[in-house]
Amino acid sequence: MLKRRTLLQGVLAGAVVSGCSSTPPAPVVSPGNPFTVDGNAPVDLVISDEYGGFAAAAYRKKYAGATVTPKVTAQLSEQLLPRFAAGNPPDVVLSAGDNDLDIGRLVKDGQLTDLQQLLDAPSWDNQDTKVADQLMSDLLNIGQYDGAQRTVNYVATVYGLWYSASLFQRNGWDVPRTWPDLLALGTDMKAAGLGPFIYAGTHPYYLLELVLTLAAKEGGQDVLKRIDNLDDGAWKDANVTRAITAVGELAKRGLLATGAAKYDHIGSQKRFFASKAGMLPCGNWLENEMKTLIPANFALTMFAVPALDTSPALASGLHVAATAPFLVPEKAKNNAGGLEYLRALLSQDVASQVTSESNQLTIVRGAADGLEIGTALRSARDLLSAAGDQIITWYFDSWYPAFANAAAAATGQLMAGGLQQSEWTARIQAAADKLKQDNAITKYHRD
Repeated sequence: MLKRRTLLQGVLAGAVVSGCSSTPPAPVVSPGNPFTVDGNAPVDLVISDEYGGFAAAAYRKKYAGATVTPKVTAQLSEQLLPRFAAGNPPDVVLSAGDNDLDIGRLVKDGQLTDLQQLLDAPSWDNQDTKVADQLMSDLLNIGQYDGAQRTVNYVATVYGLWYSASLFQRNGWDVPRTWPDLLALGTDMKAAGLGPFIYAGTHPYYLLELVLTLAAKEGGQDVLKRIDNLDDGAWKDANVTRAITAVGELAKRGLLATGAAKYDHIGSQKRFFASKAGMLPCGNWLENEMKTLIPANFALTMFAVPALDTSPALASGLHVAATAPFLVPEKAKNNAGGLEYLRALLSQDVASQVTSESNQLTIVRGAADGLEIGTALRSARDLLSAAGDQIITWYFDSWYPAFANAAAAATGQLMAGGLQQSEWTARIQAAADKLKQDNAITKYHRD
């Protein structure tokens, strides 16, 4: 009897303690809180650009007890690698810029959370829709490593050919629809005293970008998938040959601006904005990079690289690259908060704010629609919208940067008259074959 009384007293005492406890109940999984976020836990956010912090207000509005203070730094590697090594990384990282993190190394070391759970979660805007369904799915692949989604690359960078709409209007020039139209326009520009086509000769990647875009528009996505996967003979594909031949015509016909091969990107862009050249290949960061030098009423506008003929495989094809990778470290103290922060970042409202305030497009579908933006970003946005599912992209330049640099250099040499087309093909294919056989380099595959 004594033992029973003692036991009951213990139970009752436990009940009293439990009933008076101030510990809040643990959060449960729900459409509004799919990662069971602790609403009072701070979110440690380290970013390389301030737009990465634009979701902080939305997060704090939902979780009033949480502290979210974005830390902006250009020294990501120096500041964060010691933290990763010590097992104390931030909860969210935006890794962009010249001092970005080596994502491949972090993946290999098991440092990054699989973000598929984020993509499968209900969206911030609509609990009946997955996060992934609001995004341009083709632009998610760059963040996949061995089948796992390790980063979400947030900015959609559109590539094309830039021109002055006011210059075209004054001269009665139409935007070319095919490559022969572009060559004919170049002839008209030359007759008017302009160097028709200018590029950054010291950064010949822009020329390689033209070649690859043309090849994909002509032959479809598989042309670039074979290149990415280092398939045998991928660079000897007939569509690639047609594309490099077409780009080479710019040099053969004398349609390159004088001295183009010697300019860096800033030099070529200055010539373009001084109306010394009519067309410039570049991504849609051009406006932000040169905004202080763009003349009033220049009406900077982009058009898509025109197809080789009137029956391309991808008539609306547009090269778009997903940049600005966001990641959630596996060992983050508030891993759930990191995932939830990215869910807010991928909302329509936050993505619209990013476009409005940073003059960049995001991977969130429709987030830039209806915004009051200038001719440059508006033209890129409209091209992206018109492209639909015909987005052209490739990954070998991120996977194998040394090889990509070699391919770009060969393209620059061809345009400067130092290589024949057959030599260009042979050199790059040989480099790809050597890369494929190098077991010391990790290989990636694109489905």
